Parts: sequence; C-alpha cells; structure tokens
Amino acid sequence: MKSKRGLKGPEDLRARAEENLKSEPDRLGDTSLEDANSLIHELRVHQIELEMQNEELRRVQNDLEISRARYADLYDFAPVGYLTLNKHGQIVDLNLTAARQLGIERGRLLNKHFQYSVFQPDKKEFFSHLNAIFDRRERQIAEVRLSPKGGDQFYARLESIYSEGEDGTGLCRTNMSDVTLRSRAEEALRESQQMLHLVLDTIPARVFWKDLDLNYLGCNRSFALDAGLQSPKEIVGRNDFEIVWGEQAQLYRSDDLEVIKTRRPKLGYEEPQTTPGGDKIWVRTSKVPLFDVKGEIRGVLGTYEDITDHKRADEELRRAHYELERRVEERTSALEKANKELRQIPSRLISVQEEERKRLASELHDSIGQTLAAVKLWVEMALRLRDEGVGSAALDRLEQFVPILQRSIEETRNIYMGLRPPMLDNVGLLATLEWLRNECMKLYPQRHIELETGVAEEEIPENLKVNIFRIAQEALNNIAKHSKAEWVDITLSNDGNGIELVISDDGVGMNLDQILQTSTARSLGLTSMRERAELTGGSFSIESTPGEGTTTRAFWPIEAVDQLQ
Repeated sequence: MKSKRGLKGPEDLRARAEENLKSEPDRLGDTSLEDANSLIHELRVHQIELEMQNEELRRVQNDLEISRARYADLYDFAPVGYLTLNKHGQIVDLNLTAARQLGIERGRLLNKHFQYSVFQPDKKEFFSHLNAIFDRRERQIAEVRLSPKGGDQFYARLESIYSEGEDGTGLCRTNMSDVTLRSRAEEALRESQQMLHLVLDTIPARVFWKDLDLNYLGCNRSFALDAGLQSPKEIVGRNDFEIVWGEQAQLYRSDDLEVIKTRRPKLGYEEPQTTPGGDKIWVRTSKVPLFDVKGEIRGVLGTYEDITDHKRADEELRRAHYELERRVEERTSALEKANKELRQIPSRLISVQEEERKRLASELHDSIGQTLAAVKLWVEMALRLRDEGVGSAALDRLEQFVPILQRSIEETRNIYMGLRPPMLDNVGLLATLEWLRNECMKLYPQRHIELETGVAEEEIPENLKVNIFRIAQEALNNIAKHSKAEWVDITLSNDGNGIELVISDDGVGMNLDQILQTSTARSLGLTSMRERAELTGGSFSIESTPGEGTTTRAFWPIEAVDQLQ
C-alpha cells in the first residue's frame, strides 16, 4: 500500500499568507481609495473562494479516509488470502486472511519465504509456478498443499499475476484460496473412478457399453484384450465391424438393436466369437438397456464370459462317458478273471505250504536228522566203551562228538534264520541285509557281494521290511544256484520318489521269455517276489540277457510307503 500524504489546514494557510505579506513592500501609499476598495473586494472574493476550496478539500480528504478504510476492510478481511511476493518467494505484503491461513501473525510473515509453509512434496510445483510468473508475466494457476503453523494441512489454489512496484521491481500478486473440500471431493471421485476401473478390470467377465448408434463408449481391460486392443481407450468410437470379430458383427448388432428396441434384457445366450489369433471360441452373453438418470435409453450394456473350456469339458465328458462304459466292460471282464484267480488262491496257498513243508522236511532230514543219527551212534559207542571199562576211550568218543553237535547247532540256526531272522525285528532291515550278505559270502566265498544303502531305517515301514528281505534273499538264492556270478551288487535307496531295491550280477543271465512261459519261473521264485512287491503297493521287474547277467528291481512309490507307515 502507498504511504499517506497529510493536507495543510486553513489556519496554517493564513499564517503563511501573513508571513508572505510582511515580506512584500508596502504599496498602499501609491494606491488610491477607489483602487484600495477594489482590491479589498477582490481579496474578500478570493478569501471566500479559498474557504470553499478548503471545505471541498476537507470533504475529499474525508471521502479518501472512508474509501481507504473500506479498501483496508476489503483487503484484510476478504474471504481469500492476498499475497505479494518477490521473485525469491519472500512475502512483501499480505492481508489478514492470508496470515490467518498460514497460522502466523502478519507482522512476523513480512520478508519471510512463503515456501516454508508449502508441504515438502509440493515445493517443486510452487517454484515452477513462481518462476512462470516472472518468466512469462502471464496469469498462472497452481494447487499446492500448505502446512500452517499449529493447524491442519490444506489444499490451496494459487492464482497469480505479474506486476511492478513503485520502484519498477517485479512482483507476484497472488490470490490464495482454500480448496480443501473441493480437492478432497475430486480425490475421492478419482479414487472412486479408479476403484470402478479396478473392479471392471478384475472381474472375470468382459464388460462393454455402446451408444444408440452401436458405437463403443467403453469397456474393461479383458474385453479390450479380446478385441485385440492394448487398452480400453482404443475401443471408444469403434463398432463391431472394425474389430477382430467382424465376421460376427451383424449377429452382435442384431442383438443390440433388439435390446434397445424392446428395452428388455437378453440374458445368458451362447454365441461364437473370433479371437485376435483367428481362433473360434464360444461365449455366454448378457445384454441390458442402458438408461440415464432421466430414464431415457442411451445405449446397451453387455457382458460375456468365455465358455469354450466349459463346452470342451462337456464334449470331453461325453467322450469320457463312452470311455467309462468301455472300461467298465473291460473291468468287468478283468474282475471276472480276478475272481477266477482268487478262487485259485486257496489251492495255491496249500501248494506253497506243502512245498515249504517239503523243503523244511528235506533240510531237517539232510542236516539235523543225519546229525542226530550220528550223535546217537557216537553216544552208544561211548556207553559201550564205558561198560567195557575203557573210560578214556569213551571220553575220546565224547570229545569227538562236540564238533558234530556244533555243526548241528549251526545248521539249526541256519534253518530258523532262513524262516525269519530274529535280528530283522531286533536290529532292523539294514543290519539284516548286511548279515545276509556275509552269510552268502561264507557259503559261496568265490562270489563278492557289495551292499549299498541310501535310506534310513526309520524311513522303511515295518510291514515292508520283511518283503524287502524276502525278495533280496530269493534273488541271492537264485544267483547262488544258477548265475555262476563273481560279482553281485545290492542297492537299497530312497530318492524322494520312493524306495527301490536293485540286485544285479555279472552271471550267465537267462532267457526271460522262455522262462516265463514255463514252470521254471515259479521254481526260481519270480512269482513270489512279484506278488510280495505288488501286494505292498510296489512294482517288480527283472531284466536279463544270456551271457550279460541279471538285474532284479523292486520299487515302492512314496504314496505306497506312506500308506504302509
């Protein structure tokens, strides 16, 4: 604001006039009475004029004071803040409203930098606004967030123009208004629109809307991608003939016109569609009339979902139904065959039991029976020598009898160990396999047997241990009797997919096709090994070529292992 210049009063003017009169020479002596009267008259007229001018000046001064007070009221108490800034952002002048908005007294804000009240993230926007005023000298508008001292942050709209001060210095005159409510409403509207777009782009259905001319007004992202476009904005103004499914455009437009004409929805009908890749898919479409707030129809709103997979699934279901019927017939035949085999199981069990009894009787007769007969003979000889009084000879006989008894004990142990080794229950499968390896090498020292275990004892179910042992035992028996092998490898491992037992040798091998077609397979124990594996959820296989050795493999998948735990 400009400084006020004071006006002189009438008393002061009178004193100055008398002072000037004294300094002038006295000319009355040369003046006639008539001239003096005329001069007095002129002076009185001039005095009245001066008094009238003075009165007018006092009235003007009073009007100026009233106007200045009114301007001060309008300036200081305006509903918006007024600021005058220099090019550095310092506050040169401001009204009371601006001071109140910034939360600091007006006197303390003068010459302070306005940017100190600007929220840090918005300072770049403010300086850009300020520089534009002084560079372009044109009206500029910006919105920034202000952080008043001791108050809540608010959005401020800065409307600024360029002007010059009395000394020609460039100034920025700014109108600052609080637009927090509007900004928050706009922000809420933006968030609402973003949420709407997010919902439209997230839902699995495709959504679109058209005007009465059947031109697209918008769509969600999924629909745009189906149309071969990068974003929903590209669909605006287009029609179906201009999109990848132009082949079906007339069909789609007929449905649109029907909905618009009848003002009724058309829901859940199926129709074909061409994809950007040229493929044909099936969609389930629903369309409804699109009304404005006045109830006037403005277009059509539609959605659809891709049901190609569903239709394919229906077709596959039909095929699966036919396949199921075919398999049921096959399974029925297989069950009849299995029932027939099941009826044969009791006789097979009896046969196996008799074979085991025969084997056990043979071993008892050939080993323990003969040993006991020899023992009886030696004891009788010792008793006869004792009766004849030859005690030392009787003792010699008894002493020779000890190795025979020891051999009998070992043969007995071999028999019951062959039936079921107690150590399988006492120390576990891994130790029992090691014992089996050592026993085989004692009986057949010309063969070298290696055992490699890659599984922990606790990983093997108890119900599976005896079957693994029996398969290994049977395989080693076959190797001992028929293979003529020099090297045998036994591997028991768990690779995470299941437990596998592999026994391989470098023996003479065999012709599997020929053996499996004869009763030799049963004599070799192949059938019992396979049954032991399959009855516990595993699989059994044997590979052999004449002259190249044999590999026996049993595998139990992890699912079967878990069920046996």
